[in-house]
Amino acid sequence: MKLQILRLVLWPKNGGKIREVEFTPGAVNVISGSSKAGKSAVIPIIDYCLASERCAIPVGTIRKTCAWFGILVDTDEGLKLLARAEPGNQRSTDDMFILEGERVEIPDKITKKNANRDGVKEILNRLSGLPNMGFEGDVRYGFKTRPSFRDLMAFTFQPQNIVANPDVLFYKADTTGHREKLKEIFPFILGAVTSETLMSTWEMKELQRQSKQLQAELKSLFDASARLRADARSWFYQAREYGLVAVDAQLSENWAIAVEQLNSILEKSSRDASQTFEGIQTSVNTIDGLKKREEVIATNLYRGRQRLNELTQVKKDADAYLDSLDTIKERLSLSTWLQGMVGTESNNVVGSSLSASRELDELCTALSEIETLARETPVVSASVESELVRLRNSVRTDAEELESIRAEIKAIEALDLQAKGQALRLTDIDRYLGRLQEAVKNYKAAHADTSLSEKLKDIEAKIADLEPKISVDQIREKTRQILNTLSDYCRKITPQLDAEWKEARISLSITDLAVKVRHEGRDDFLWEVGSGANWLAYHVAMLLALQQLFMSKKHLEHPVPHFLIFDQPSQVYFPVKRAAKTEEDEHELDDEDRKAVRKVFLALAEAVNASDGRLQIIVLDHADEFVWGKIPGVVLTEEWRDKKLVPPRFEQGL
Repeated sequence: MKLQILRLVLWPKNGGKIREVEFTPGAVNVISGSSKAGKSAVIPIIDYCLASERCAIPVGTIRKTCAWFGILVDTDEGLKLLARAEPGNQRSTDDMFILEGERVEIPDKITKKNANRDGVKEILNRLSGLPNMGFEGDVRYGFKTRPSFRDLMAFTFQPQNIVANPDVLFYKADTTGHREKLKEIFPFILGAVTSETLMSTWEMKELQRQSKQLQAELKSLFDASARLRADARSWFYQAREYGLVAVDAQLSENWAIAVEQLNSILEKSSRDASQTFEGIQTSVNTIDGLKKREEVIATNLYRGRQRLNELTQVKKDADAYLDSLDTIKERLSLSTWLQGMVGTESNNVVGSSLSASRELDELCTALSEIETLARETPVVSASVESELVRLRNSVRTDAEELESIRAEIKAIEALDLQAKGQALRLTDIDRYLGRLQEAVKNYKAAHADTSLSEKLKDIEAKIADLEPKISVDQIREKTRQILNTLSDYCRKITPQLDAEWKEARISLSITDLAVKVRHEGRDDFLWEVGSGANWLAYHVAMLLALQQLFMSKKHLEHPVPHFLIFDQPSQVYFPVKRAAKTEEDEHELDDEDRKAVRKVFLALAEAVNASDGRLQIIVLDHADEFVWGKIPGVVLTEEWRDKKLVPPRFEQGL
């Protein structure tokens, strides 16, 4: 994976000028300096900006003065600025800031986030080309969770506590969770299991699921077919008993004809079987007649209740209408009194005589019509009341008769067990026909429809094609071959370093995530081999060999980023020097030790120069240019003896 670090950027909390550390791609970048200058914070800062779960940046001046941490990286998609906020009192924060493009201008200040950690992880997962599927434990070569870009950081960082550690080879492999996850995905990292293998595994799982489902369906159909053959005579004899076939009918010995005979039975119903019941008692007919009468009475009762409800509403409407006529009549009665006053000479109320008018005549006429309607209305109301009385009596009679009929039916059925058995017999016939129909249908489906069998054959053929691709033996053999290749790479690197057994063959144990050294016919782990110089040499050799393996296919990028960061690789040669009284003495080395440290830089430079610019290495060390100077491919990034990662101006105003 192309991911080279171009700059490390710090944004101060006091709003001042940013701090940038520029790196050279495709080279060994050295930051040389004394203790407490901030060298050991570089790996945690880069890891934090690459979406680590927690912030491991040392507390103190760096966390106190910096508001944001960032890195500018070069990828296959162009430049990307990945910045992340200082978490304050929290263990971490998901607030991040991203800028992308062919050219990226680093802002002087970041005021707010525009991304989060999950979003950045997805970008990095995409860039690494990791499969974007989930994984489950029941899938062969599968993982409980999908491989993540974060898992790949194990192969890039070598902090002080790991770079020469005999017990731990990979970054964060000292924690159980990371260690187990790394062991699970290691065949994928090595290339023994590829993305195509994983896809084939998932395709195999799906095909096996479909095959199992189809086999179950076919088995169900063929079992039903076998049962029909075995129970055919029983089905036919039962039909003869029910009267669905002639008493003297026999099932054919020819199976095809026998199936048609059974199929013809399905054209009948329980009603067709009634003609065979000749000895049924009179009570059965009585029950039948009573049930018919029950149906008629129930219908009449329903209609009577409906009519009763309707007439009750009519009665209410008639009473309301009569009340309204009385009101109108009272209001119009004044017209007759006024008409009686017409022609009189004087009137005590109006003070003068009234004369006849057309309006007054119309009012009197309306009053006369209202009085006529009022006289007729009681007649209508009386007729409705009469009908209501008749309906109430009819409904009461029907209800009593219906209750009587039902009681009689219940009594007869309770007394006549044979009639009751007949009702159950008809139900049994219907159930029998339903079961026979299902049996015949399943038989025909199993023998007439070949689509399920053809589909199963097609799936089994696909499974047979996929099996070699995910064969356990093939994957195991491929893993063995790759590990042998890795050992061959190590064998070329180890002699260049200050290892005690330069010709010893070293190998990687996936089970233990550790280096094994084969010497004098036995394999020993690093913790069984003495000397910090050996531990450092074998660490460097294995990490460089892994990168060489990852870059072996130039036409195909490996998911692991092609960069390495070593923090203080020369520490194994400083056990006494660290106690020196002055900083000037701290980085001084004896000639022999200086040569040993230079060998490390020579090996790193050779790996970088052989990568055609694809590999970038950053070394954070006390050793100065007197140790690694004039090595092609090794460049001085910065020297932190008279300055530090965090400049003093960051502390101003805080």
